[in-house]
Amino acid sequence: MEWQLLSNEQMKHYCNKILMPEGATAILLEIGDLLEQDEKLLHIHKQFYTSYIESGYWTTVWEPLKIDPYAEEVLGNHASLLYLHAALQRLPLTEKRYKELGLSEEFFVETVRDISTWVQNAYNLVGYYAIRNFSWIWRHLEARMFRIGSIQYLTIPFSGDVKGFYHAENKTLMLLCREGIELRASGDMQGVCKKEKTEDGFVTTYEETDDYYIGHPVTPEGKGMPSPVKLSRLEWEKVLDKDDIVFDIHIPRDAAFDMDSVKESYKQAKQFFAKHFPEVKPKGMYCHTWLFTPQLRDMLPPTSNIVKFQEQFYLYPTAGSISFLWNFVFNEMLDVKDAKPDTSLRRKVLEYVEQEKEIFDMRGIFLDLCGEFGEVSYDTLKL
Repeated sequence: MEWQLLSNEQMKHYCNKILMPEGATAILLEIGDLLEQDEKLLHIHKQFYTSYIESGYWTTVWEPLKIDPYAEEVLGNHASLLYLHAALQRLPLTEKRYKELGLSEEFFVETVRDISTWVQNAYNLVGYYAIRNFSWIWRHLEARMFRIGSIQYLTIPFSGDVKGFYHAENKTLMLLCREGIELRASGDMQGVCKKEKTEDGFVTTYEETDDYYIGHPVTPEGKGMPSPVKLSRLEWEKVLDKDDIVFDIHIPRDAAFDMDSVKESYKQAKQFFAKHFPEVKPKGMYCHTWLFTPQLRDMLPPTSNIVKFQEQFYLYPTAGSISFLWNFVFNEMLDVKDAKPDTSLRRKVLEYVEQEKEIFDMRGIFLDLCGEFGEVSYDTLKL
């Protein structure tokens, strides 16, 4: 099929549909005009679309957008929108896929408008329209991620950094680290907060025998333990391993975040995927988020929705840093010296920074076999 640009009329139609900011829409239409006049810019656009998007390469990497010097010369601060223009060529295919799945236009808009939200967020941060997280948006345009209520969902194979085991009689979940993870003596991953490795750490081991699963356990708060444990195969069932399918969930910036909305969203998501993707059998939810910063349990009351949400997930060691939390609680362009303690959470974060305490995000897993989301407790775990 011959490659063909969306007309400006089509581009305007889709920009309006996905609620693109008017100023960004105007720039995208100007780019459309330029592509009709400037062969070199058109070549950059077409080459990027063919090699990066149409090839599927963009679904395999997370890397900064490489902007051609000529595009920057012509478009200045708006150069990234040339590449967004290329990405939006997928919208007719995205819309077609939604129709094939029997999904409404409202559902299409609710998911894909997240791209527009990020363009507006860039403007709020830097004062001009841009796409600053280009590697994120293929999920929307390839119809791999769907917004259902307050949460975005896609299915992925689990990385396998930990393995999950369930004791049916005691209704207990335990995670064991895979072999070769470098941890501090404290149980946190080496490299937390971008610090040098400590000298008192250890490296995890893992072994399976005919009778036991043997490895370093993890506490639900995400601490790896220095001494391995032996889990009897007669009592413990392996319920999570590398490449098992899980929901990878994300919380949009404009979402109403409370436990009731999250619970309802997850209920609907399971029904949605069972109907439209019956061949996919997710075991639960995986998430990597600033909401899993374990220090938040000290900063916020137990009644906090953030704390309640975090406690539903079994955390595990991650080489996180303050940047994930900082970007959401303040913003990534703000220096510490300019940050205002104008909320309780911001005040607590700044106190930690002033006292040079560590703050870092983690990954976490929720498995359906443990119970209904919102009602699970890991308090029975004894290590």
